[in-house]
Amino acid sequence: MQTNSTITLEIPQGMYTELQSLAQEEEIDLIEMLAQWVKDARKHRTWQQDLQALRDLIQKEGGLQVGRTKEEVVEQMRKTRQEIFEAEYAHLYR
Repeated sequence: MQTNSTITLEIPQGMYTELQSLAQEEEIDLIEMLAQWVKDARKHRTWQQDLQALRDLIQKEGGLQVGRTKEEVVEQMRKTRQEIFEAEYAHLYR
């Protein structure tokens, strides 16, 4: 369980002034603003990780097929559809 203990953080006066100014512009408490920034940073990191995982999967599966002709793409789709059928449904028709 997390407790609500506090710490003292020393930052340059100019930085504190800028943070206070931003918080006032947003009409939010400075601590709430910092908490939102942390939440947003975590969300951004997760998004970046998911994007990288998608890129890795695309690369692993052979790329986006850019530069292929329409006929080549259709042929690949037919092969993929047949593979999926064989793996998932063919046993139902035997």
